[in-house]
Amino acid sequence: MNKAALVLALTSFCALLSSCSPKADPISDSPAPIASAESAPTAPAEADFAAVGQTFQRNAQTNATQMLVLCQALQEDIERFLDAPQPDLQLAAQTSYRLCYQSWALNQLYVQLPFTAEDKKTLVSLLDLINTRPFLPGYIDSIPLYPYSGLIHEKDIPIGARALLGQHRLMDEDSAALGFPVLEFFLWRLPIDGVWQLNGNADANKLIERRHQYLRLATRMLMADLSAVSARWETGGSFGSLPVRAQLVVVLASLQRLTTVALVAELFDEQVIGEPEWHHPAMFSGAGRDYPVALLSAIEQLVGEPGSLTPFDQWFDSLVDRPVMVSELQAAVAASLTAVQQLPENYPDDSSVDAPWLAARQQLVALAQIFSQLSDQQQVPIFRQ
Repeated sequence: MNKAALVLALTSFCALLSSCSPKADPISDSPAPIASAESAPTAPAEADFAAVGQTFQRNAQTNATQMLVLCQALQEDIERFLDAPQPDLQLAAQTSYRLCYQSWALNQLYVQLPFTAEDKKTLVSLLDLINTRPFLPGYIDSIPLYPYSGLIHEKDIPIGARALLGQHRLMDEDSAALGFPVLEFFLWRLPIDGVWQLNGNADANKLIERRHQYLRLATRMLMADLSAVSARWETGGSFGSLPVRAQLVVVLASLQRLTTVALVAELFDEQVIGEPEWHHPAMFSGAGRDYPVALLSAIEQLVGEPGSLTPFDQWFDSLVDRPVMVSELQAAVAASLTAVQQLPENYPDDSSVDAPWLAARQQLVALAQIFSQLSDQQQVPIFRQ
């Protein structure tokens, strides 16, 4: 048994025996951006930010629409696979999963912060349901050395929406019972004839039927949650109703938090390289490099490629006190993308603290510092976690 499987097995077993721990709430533990937006004075030399806010909202709407289309295709492929479990249909569903999950990553810039106190209650709950990472596969179904673990084998627990919601993160914050982790784990489960195809064994068929019900229901619930989180950006919604100053706070704090926390702290810490089986953003589906690339791509949509001129660039260039020139900001984003793309395709697996990794981290730190300096100058809260 390899190290990854052993760690997951032991961790899962310990989690199932341990008492419950409080659920993590990364948003509630951070500075309150909306409170700052309402109380902070107008920043010195603040130019009209309205066009930037409109662009930010349009980008969010465009990315959300694309995500829902791709994830709807995933749901259809999963239904086809469950109707007739075959290798080619499983492969099609895996391909659709990667596209859906990568599109979710592209939307991360737009779910960093809530707009209002009411939005915060909804957003925290949705993010918790959509993508709890890291997660324990053994909490969902059997894993090596523990063939009877997971909710699939807890036959007294019905496969229903209420039951799965109650089980989600019940043991601790890593005990995902819903969201992308469930779909990812199930879609890469093999062999098909022992896991997904019904046979003459009545006991085995009960487990297979539960697996079918679980994957089908978890997919439908994920689609509903993705639709709900996307609806936050509807025209006329709470973001569009915010004062321009509040929109500035949301945009700058989201850029700063995405780079400092989601990229540098969570994906490019040495611990990620040392324990990739625990910190991998796509543990079973692979292609982990696509995740940080998607995060950076969303930033590039806003600031533009080198030589372009977006509303954000025009506002940025109008500031008397800015950390760098527009061209330097665009170059920093482009350099970060290039450096990350040099990493192994399945980062952080097959990775080490080598020259390409150090170069990528250096570029990301430099980019994060730009957004931190900009937030500080514009009196926007700084996020460290």
